[in-house]
Amino acid sequence: MWKVLGEETVIPKMGNVWVERMVQLSKRRKDKDRFIKTILEADVRYVFDAVREVNTFVVTLPPKYGHEDLEFMRAYVGRVDKSLKFPVVEYEGVAQRYTIIFTSEVEEDDYNLRKRRRSDYYQWAEKQAETERSKENETKF
Repeated sequence: MWKVLGEETVIPKMGNVWVERMVQLSKRRKDKDRFIKTILEADVRYVFDAVREVNTFVVTLPPKYGHEDLEFMRAYVGRVDKSLKFPVVEYEGVAQRYTIIFTSEVEEDDYNLRKRRRSDYYQWAEKQAETERSKENETKF
């Protein structure tokens, strides 16, 4: 069975369990209010890198958070991790490798970007064709 921060869980819920346990573990720490507010606004996803066998928690903060907030989160989570007496991620009693990625950048979806560019091109091509048709109509009269 998988465990995240000492709590048994299943893989689809690992991101949510990590957030819940981090909130619980930070209750008696300095700057807990800022951390809790920030982590609850963040989008936390769990990804397992099967090639490197690394458990990854990707914490995406809203764009309003800057570099200072990212550094605060990194340092805060580091302090919590150092104080733990159990592994962050565990599978059947064996500690697993993990990493935590903090970011506030929102990547644009490549599909939507290409779709918008195609749409812009087709609109431009339509205008060009219409301009040519109107020129042809003018020359006929």
